[in-house]
Amino acid sequence: MADTIKCPNCGSNLKFDPDSQKLACDFCGASFDPSLFEDKVRELTADEVQAEQAAQAQQQAQPAPQDAPQETQPAPEVTTEVSEAIGPSGQAQQAASAPAPGEQIEFVCNACGARVVTDRNTSATFCAFCGSPALVGQRLTNEFRPQYMIPFKVSRQKAEAAFMKWAGGGKWTPFGFVSKQNITKLTGLYVPFWLFNIKAHIDVEASAEDVSYSGSYCTTKYYSLTRQGDVEWKNIPLDGETRIDDKLMEAIEPFNFEKLIPYDYDYIPGFYADRYDQDAQALAKRATDRGIAGMDAAIRDSISKKYDHHKIKKNRSTITSMAANYALLPVWFMAYKYHNKMYYFAMNGQTGEVAGKVPVSTVKKTGFFFIVLAIAAAIARLILGIFMRGIWG
Repeated sequence: MADTIKCPNCGSNLKFDPDSQKLACDFCGASFDPSLFEDKVRELTADEVQAEQAAQAQQQAQPAPQDAPQETQPAPEVTTEVSEAIGPSGQAQQAASAPAPGEQIEFVCNACGARVVTDRNTSATFCAFCGSPALVGQRLTNEFRPQYMIPFKVSRQKAEAAFMKWAGGGKWTPFGFVSKQNITKLTGLYVPFWLFNIKAHIDVEASAEDVSYSGSYCTTKYYSLTRQGDVEWKNIPLDGETRIDDKLMEAIEPFNFEKLIPYDYDYIPGFYADRYDQDAQALAKRATDRGIAGMDAAIRDSISKKYDHHKIKKNRSTITSMAANYALLPVWFMAYKYHNKMYYFAMNGQTGEVAGKVPVSTVKKTGFFFIVLAIAAAIARLILGIFMRGIWG
């Protein structure tokens, strides 16, 4: 069943507010530090329990009337509800603990009782009927429970303003594209990432040249070089979600991993959270390629800073170890269709870095072409008129 985080003061739903970095209640205005939320709930609960115990003790201290008949009420019947899912045949089947790939799962909203439909990779979602941020906390367990996360720092208002500025800045942006209808599709999404830690040993032999000029003379010095040493890269992010373009996620890097915290689902209310569908092993080749690219860049930087030209003769550099941690990173994401083609916008939910592609309006381009053509024709007529008046004086 889907779950929500309730305000301990009034019982309304809490949402994580990126501006204040706190769980906020829209109903009573209370706010709570997510890292201290459980302590606050225990404190308030303890007060309530103490008050209830005091009331019970006072009631028991009062003598019961002698002639009052004592009634024994039957114990309430305890029932266990078995969740059901609709199988391919349309018949109700008992839900399996591990859903089949691509299967849609149905959850019950705790706030209004409506059904929340999501795919097997979604870990938190909104109820489509009451808007409650219904958490599916039990989905983020065992191997699917993240180790770390970075909370959202950019609020929805700032993300919307950045999108309007980014999309409206294109001279070929279609009319009506920057609209409230499109802006509602902007979604705060915790994207599943694998953070790779890579260690490598560099062992290179190279030749280098240093060229200098003095008047009309050119002097070239030749060198034989070796480069050896150990290097390490921490928290190289690779997204584990196949539905999101890898290059789009790389374009909004870097994240500030100094703000990485242990996973805490109290930071998720009000946002979506996806579960990975690519594990670390499936991303090992991409991580290796980035590690090799990092080694090559380190070698080039080491040599090119001192010499004008160089050539690698032997490269025995190797990656010595590679490990990965599972984390959720904040991304404002939007997918939109224009002329049957999908376009995507993404913003780093921590730093505000923006990436994406805006559709091109054929109407604007065609109109611009005819305007330029008309201006060119007018200029040509003007020049021709001046020329003809000069001839016929």
